[in-house]
Amino acid sequence: MKMYRNTINRIMDALFAISALLLGFSTLMTFINAFSIKAFSFGFVWSEELCTYCIVIGVFLALPFLEVHDNQLSIGLLNSIIKSKKALKAIFLLRGLVIIAISCIVGIYGVSAAMAAVRAHTETYVLRWPKSILYFIGVAGFWLAIVSWITIFLNKGDKLE
Repeated sequence: MKMYRNTINRIMDALFAISALLLGFSTLMTFINAFSIKAFSFGFVWSEELCTYCIVIGVFLALPFLEVHDNQLSIGLLNSIIKSKKALKAIFLLRGLVIIAISCIVGIYGVSAAMAAVRAHTETYVLRWPKSILYFIGVAGFWLAIVSWITIFLNKGDKLE
């Protein structure tokens, strides 16, 4: 189990690093586009959309990391009100079940919405060339969050740190 946890942690660290790189690329691209519009009255039409997708993909890639390390947004009020470690662990695991359910729903409907856009030829300019890659990364983020929570459940509710 320890080897499995180490593998999951390495994967999560790599995903978080990729997420940070996408955020940096998006920031740089936005700056270059804004500068070129101001300085040369010329801009890259596709850069705003590409930056938006980079940020969204970065969020999807960071989701499993944040779930595994319990850094996702949660209600901190419960931690101050409830003092029982068992009750907090039960709430933590319940949150995991809710995240798994939501990730399954969003993953399934995300794939069907993406396929409908492709069939109707309504995908955007940026999505014409890497659409399968972008959709795969988004859906993979949700499925990795599910795998992360299953690993936490198999680890008897302990975080994978």
